[in-house]
Amino acid sequence: MIDIVDVLIVDDERINLKLVEGILKGHDINLVQASSGPEALKTFAEHDYAVALLDVMMPGMDGFTLAEELRSSEATKTIPIIFITAISKEQRHVFRGYEIGAVDYLFKPVEPEILRSKVSIFAELHRKKRSLEKASHRLETTVAELEASKAALEASEQRYRMVADYIYDWESWIDGDGKLIYISPSCERISGYPPARFLEEPNLLQKIIYRDDLPGWVSFMEDDTVSGEESLEFRIYHQSSKTRWVSLAKHCISDKHGAPLGVRTSVRDITNRKRMERQLEHTALHDLLTGLPNRVLFLDRLSQATERSTRAKEYYAVLYINLDRFQAVNDHYGHSVGDKLVIEVGNALKRIVRPTDTVARFGGDEYGVLLEGLAKKSDAYRLVETVHAMFGKAFVIDDITFSVSASIGYEIALNGDMDTEDIVHNAQVAMNKAKEDGKNRIVAYEQKMREGIVNVLAVENDLKRALKAREFQAYYQPIVNLADGTLYGFEALARWIHPERGMVNPGEFIPVAEDTGLIVELGSQILEQACTTMNQWREKYPIANNLTVAVNISAKQFAESSLPTEVEDILQRSGLPSDNLKLEITETVVMLDAMKSVNQLNFLKSLGVMLSIDDFGTGYSSMSYLQKFPTDQLKIDLSFVQRMEKAPENIEIIRAIVNMAHSLRLRVVAEGIETERQRDLLYSLQCDYGQGYLYSRPLPEKEAEDFVKNSD
Repeated sequence: MIDIVDVLIVDDERINLKLVEGILKGHDINLVQASSGPEALKTFAEHDYAVALLDVMMPGMDGFTLAEELRSSEATKTIPIIFITAISKEQRHVFRGYEIGAVDYLFKPVEPEILRSKVSIFAELHRKKRSLEKASHRLETTVAELEASKAALEASEQRYRMVADYIYDWESWIDGDGKLIYISPSCERISGYPPARFLEEPNLLQKIIYRDDLPGWVSFMEDDTVSGEESLEFRIYHQSSKTRWVSLAKHCISDKHGAPLGVRTSVRDITNRKRMERQLEHTALHDLLTGLPNRVLFLDRLSQATERSTRAKEYYAVLYINLDRFQAVNDHYGHSVGDKLVIEVGNALKRIVRPTDTVARFGGDEYGVLLEGLAKKSDAYRLVETVHAMFGKAFVIDDITFSVSASIGYEIALNGDMDTEDIVHNAQVAMNKAKEDGKNRIVAYEQKMREGIVNVLAVENDLKRALKAREFQAYYQPIVNLADGTLYGFEALARWIHPERGMVNPGEFIPVAEDTGLIVELGSQILEQACTTMNQWREKYPIANNLTVAVNISAKQFAESSLPTEVEDILQRSGLPSDNLKLEITETVVMLDAMKSVNQLNFLKSLGVMLSIDDFGTGYSSMSYLQKFPTDQLKIDLSFVQRMEKAPENIEIIRAIVNMAHSLRLRVVAEGIETERQRDLLYSLQCDYGQGYLYSRPLPEKEAEDFVKNSD
């Protein structure tokens, strides 16, 4: 008869408890369920657990705290712990779990066969442990000549327990004389060498440690004050000659009487973590598109240049470069061509400047150049002219020749007498002056330029006038069904038709509108236009009855408690049925105050409108909140779509988003589709809908109506 053993599962989500129960049902275990850490702790007096399955993210006492509680108690410290979590593998929380003493991590959604296999292993180990304990108890009553066998059994059980608790890492047991008496098979996975080689060559580990790291390892191993909470990171040479990063922890061990038995070491392969850390550090300081330093790194290097200038009494200069009429490239050829042009301009700038200079991308079509080590100001003038002359040469992108000009502003400094932010801002002011004077020119900063800057109040006044004059128009970008290319609906986008300037770039007025709060009135105007127009199309074209119009809701709009009432009033005035309207709120906005967002979304949902989370993948949504949000769709941020052909990891991100959304019964929209390859990839990933220049750029009302008519 198979011995039934207890297994603990702790998770604050009832559905997760049910899923685990269904997976482990009928496998000769008694599954004890708890929905919180305190509830779980109450069960230990009545159960002898073979393994504990802990969720990480729980309210109150999280999984890590519960694990620490178990490790701090004599009665529970040897219970194997497996974390079952939705936390991304790239996060540092995973490493904290292993430091606490977890034997493994399983990531949601859990593969049933993997969970059953791991639980079965620990259940069988627990049965063997019970058997050994019973045998030990019987041996206590036997004759004296069996005492030696009993001692051997206890030693075997102690070794078994030590190895069973730490089965993944490279485990070693070194006795009090420094002799290696046990090494786990995992050593071969990490180092390339089998256990026999380490037993035959006691100094093999020292031989494969990276030379510069060896003194630190010797000091760590000889330091008796090092606790089990501390670890040492160092490099080793794998048998394949590749370098690997590992983390070493050591623990002094003793028998039940307190007699020392030597030292146990645990070595974990952290090569991937180190690679990830380097990538994150690079990403934090470099522009994702071009690979150039970003503004943060540029300012750091400018600060260093300031210090060097003070010591060497040399000049340094900052150039602020903006490409002229770059928006026309994006509008006419699409963002993929625009991105390639941005990259090529950056490469050209790197080639034209000296190795000691820095070229950075500040965003969009703006670059910064730091020139340092200049003996006199005339050296700066000569280099600035060289940079400007570079734009006289044509750039060829996808067999298309572009004649690109640039407006350049610059500022020269000496002896570190200027704040780094100020010198960059001065160069930017000079660049704006170059733009105002007709573009394609160089302008040096002068103090009087500050007096001519158009301030926010002037822009705000122009926006107020434009809102009153109804100069803002809704443009409509089609959204199609990726399965068959049929029209699904439109996204309404705000465009400013200025009486003097014509079409104003949204990048100019949207940030000011958001900062001043005018975005609320602007959003209301676009919402009413979109609803009214869509209802007019419904009355003319039968196909429009099934179309939706998506309207973006800004952060300030979403924060207004009156938003649901306003939406209801607009629907009534326009006559548009609520199920033809979709409201899009960015992921970042809904996560600013998730609980408050749930209430606001519920109010909006009660009107019968569709709700979509926009720019998904750029914020901080968790599965638990997505389940609480009454949303219908997720919109994948265009940055993932535009990079999916160059960076395969973006394909996996999109696949994960689509699978997660479908598991929550949500539809998925991808924006920024510009190529047939992108469309085909998204369709293969089972993405539902798409929009982008491949289908159409945003259209004025009349052209959008023709699009509807031609789709009927």
